[in-house]
Parts: sequence; structure tokens; C-alpha cells
Amino acid sequence: MYMKDIKKILGALTATVLAFTLSSCGNDNPEYTPASAETTAQVYFSGDASSTIDLSLSESSFEIALYRGVTSGSVTVPLTVTASEDLYDIPSSVSFADGESETSLVITYDPDELEYDNYTEITIEIDEDYATQYGLSSYTFSVGVPSPWESLGNCTYTDDFITTFYAVDNLSYEVEIQENSQTSGYFRLVNPYGAAYGYNETYDDGTADWDTSQDWYFKIHAEDPDGVYIELQETGMDWGYGNIIMGSLAAYYMASGYTLEDMKSYGYTGTYADGVITFPTSTLLICMPDYSSSYYYANTNGAFKVVMPGVVTADYSVEVAYSGQYTDDSDEPAGVIANVTSIGSDVEYVRLSLVEGTSVSDSDIEALTAGTVAYTEVTAAGACMVEWNDTPVDGRYTILAVSYAGDEAQESATATFKYTATTAETWTAIYVGDYEYYYFWSGTDEGLTLYQSDTDATRFKLENWGYGVDFVFTYDSSTGTVLVEDQETGYEHSSYGMVYVMDMVEYVGSTSYGESFYDSDNSTFYFNVIYYVDAGYFGYGYETFTLTGYAAKAIAGSANNSSRRLIDEDARVKFNKAFSLVNPIDKLFK
Repeated sequence: MYMKDIKKILGALTATVLAFTLSSCGNDNPEYTPASAETTAQVYFSGDASSTIDLSLSESSFEIALYRGVTSGSVTVPLTVTASEDLYDIPSSVSFADGESETSLVITYDPDELEYDNYTEITIEIDEDYATQYGLSSYTFSVGVPSPWESLGNCTYTDDFITTFYAVDNLSYEVEIQENSQTSGYFRLVNPYGAAYGYNETYDDGTADWDTSQDWYFKIHAEDPDGVYIELQETGMDWGYGNIIMGSLAAYYMASGYTLEDMKSYGYTGTYADGVITFPTSTLLICMPDYSSSYYYANTNGAFKVVMPGVVTADYSVEVAYSGQYTDDSDEPAGVIANVTSIGSDVEYVRLSLVEGTSVSDSDIEALTAGTVAYTEVTAAGACMVEWNDTPVDGRYTILAVSYAGDEAQESATATFKYTATTAETWTAIYVGDYEYYYFWSGTDEGLTLYQSDTDATRFKLENWGYGVDFVFTYDSSTGTVLVEDQETGYEHSSYGMVYVMDMVEYVGSTSYGESFYDSDNSTFYFNVIYYVDAGYFGYGYETFTLTGYAAKAIAGSANNSSRRLIDEDARVKFNKAFSLVNPIDKLFK
């Protein structure tokens, strides 16, 4: 995408030069002054010379090519050499025989003194009395012996990095995996975020969503099978926010002085067992440097996996969906209907329970496994009833389904739904006012009616807000606290389903992004809200509701002449789950 812009700029510059040339064809042409003739041997380095030279321990020398424009006579050219390490014997001059236009500078080394992956930076400069203004008089390169790698074939790789920021699936696909022949258990994937990654695209102008100029290796340290970590490294993939960097939480802290044993004790490392590499949930990291220099948690779905070539893994998958509520004979809420849509072939049974809120933690799975919460157990796909643990209140809940084999939890799936009590709440109209939208819609809803709950004086609602729904919030005048409830906007996105709105304080779990409040001086509520779907969010910030009169002034049956318009139907969901990750990693260690 950036190459296209660069080509446009270069095209504009070319057109400007051509226009200048054409306008200079009259009698006022500028006087042409040719470059002065060179009197040197015109020695130079090739412009195509590599910036990196890889050596072999079975050799003891390598060559650098030099060229000259004047081939008559023999000549010895003085050279100036600087090197970051004294490991190479580099001559201080190079000679051309009579008639030669090319020669080689032979550099020798002792292979016993070189270490794998230890590269030396060297700069060689041609004496100015022998150089040419039309070629390179200086050549800087890195030279060393790369650590040898042996291909093991294609592994099956499951990504759970990109899901941190984008509403994409956890793709599983084949990529080449290599093992370091000097260090057992030190692996690298070859271009896992290049053409093999299913969401990457190539374009008509030859550009792509990744850097195609080189191979990109993704290195994984599994030398200790119980202490696996991933180096923080560039991947070569760029979706508009810089070359994406990935790695693990353990590698981050080890770079700051912590040991691998420390990381194992904190539970930050992965495991390599039975030919499969996995990591605990949220122990991997991702950074898009042009978006933020901070690292964000990855593997939030716990799906990251590397399956070695030839290894066949068991199918412990499970999928679940919400299908409705049911009540008992007293019309009290008894539970919900869950539809287990699929069960893997190696699953022995599935347990399901209900969790308050939209996220599930390891402790929820542990409680389900221990049987300390109400659960339903099934052995086949289909609909089943799941009981409430406690009397539910209005809000969002999650069905948790966990597959088991050998009485051990294997994989999990969730389905989120909104619960509303059957008991009707009565309200009294108190004011009218105007609501200003900014972050999913833009514009104004004029004359909305504000109601106060008859049973809870801190609960308020705006009728016919958004797409014809009630906008519910709490306002405690004694403390000044305003909170927007987690609720539907009434708008169902064509790609992402129902769009929700809630207070930023509740979404983030802190007040770091500001709080909603009421300003009595201008009779205005300032709602700090975020519009989101299960996959991510669209926008967030302050929207306002300004009181304009008492409810008695409202026109009965008003259609609310709205000037608001939808602004994000065609927009791609922004950063998935980003606000659970806003704190820089260096603040997380307690």
C-alpha cells in the first residue's frame, strides 16, 4: 500500500522534470557545463554488493570484487579499513594488472576463531586519488558464520497473535520448520507471516502485506521443554502499523535480567510435549510499532500451537451457542438453553456452566472441573439446559463449555448472551433533551425523553435512543458517579452482529480513559462510551445529553426528528480486545 503512494510521488516528480525540460527549448536555454574529466584510475565497488556476507567454517577466505574504468597499465590502489572486531586479515591495498577492469580483494580468516552468528561490521574505502565520482568508493558490510539450520519439513502452525488487534480467526496452516543443528530444541519457522498466512494479500503493483525482499524467521526456544519462550522479533508483516513484532512474556522479562527459572515459576513459559508447542493464555506479546511502542498480550484465546511434522494431534474441540432461557414451574429463571454444535472425536464428555460477564478466566475452568459450580455434562452434540449458579441480574453472561479426556480439561468454547429479568420495571418521565452522537453514529437526536426508575432512584433511561432502544445509565447525585450500562444499541452489523455500547470505565476496568459525569452548570450528561462487538470495537469517547426542558414539554408520540447518521457500517473492526491490554507490560509485574 505504501509502494503505491511512493510511485505516485515519483511519477509527479518525473512529470515536473519533463515539464521543465520542455519549457527550456527556447532561446534562453541554460548553458551546459560538462563534468570535469577524471584523471584517476576510476576504481569503484559494485552497487549490487551484498550488505551481509555469510561464511563457512570449512573455508578460510572470501573475496571482494573491485572494478576500474581505466584499464591501461598496472596499478596498486591503497585502501583504508575499519572493522568492529580484529578477526579478519584485510590487505591495505589491491592491485590491477595491465588491461584488467576487475580484480579481487582476498580477505582471510581463521575459522577456529569464529563463532556462529557473531557478525563483524567492516568498511573498506578506496583512496580518493584512485576513486571515481561515478561509482562507490566505500563499501560497508557485515560478515560472519551463520548458525546452521536443518529443515524438519512442514509443521502445522496456529496463530493467536494477530487476533489481539484484528477480528480474524485463529488460522492453522502449514509452514516449514527448521531446527538448529548446534542446539537441540531451538526451532525457527520460515516466513510464517508471509504468503502462508491466509489473511495476507498481494497487490497488482507487486507489493504485499509483508516484506518480500527477504526470508523472515520466527525463532522459538524449546531447549527446555518445560520452559519454552519466543524471542521478541520482527515478522516482516505490516498491516499499516509498522513491521509487527512478536514474542513471549518470558523473553521480555529475561531481557531485563530475569532468569528462565523465574519465568517458569511465574507460569510465563510454554511447553514442548509429544511434538506440540503450546503456551498458557495471554503469555505471548505483540507490538505494532507505528500504533504504539507498548507490547500487548497475545494468545488471548489460548490457541497458539506448533505441531511438529508427522505428529497427529487429538481432536478435543468443542463449539457452543446460546439458544434461549427457560424457567421452572414458579416462573423463576432456572437457566439457559445451550446448543453444543460440535464435539471433537477424541472428547469423552463436555461440561457447561454459566459465568457472569463477557470473559472467562482459568479459575472459571478450574471451578467447573472441580465441580464447585452448577454444571451440565453431555457426551454428544445437541441442545441442553444449563442451570444458574445464583439468581441472575440484568446483564451479560457467558456459557462456558469445556471438553474433557482422561478427566482432564482439554479445550474450551464460549457463547455470550444478554439476560433481562422478566419483571417489568416502571419509569417516570422527568426531562427532555438532545443527544449528540460521535462514535458510531454522528448527529443529534432532539427531544429524547429522560426517565427515572420508580424502584431505583439512581437508574435512568433515554427512550428511542440509537436504533429504537432504551439507553440505560445510573447517576448517583450524592457521589456524582455516572455509569452507562452494558447494553445493545439495537443495530446489528452485517459482518459482526449486534453492536453494544457501555461505559469506558467498565470496559477498561479502570478510570484511565476518563469517567462519565454530569455538569450541572450546563445541564449536560457527558457519557464516556465505547461502541463494540464481540470481535472488537468501532470508536470511543464522550457523547452528550443536554437537558432542554421538563418532560411535560415533550410532544406525546414524538418521532424524534433525528439528524444522526451511521458512520461505521463499512468500517473494519479496530483492535480486538485492545482495552484489556492498554497497560504497558513493564507495569504488570507486581
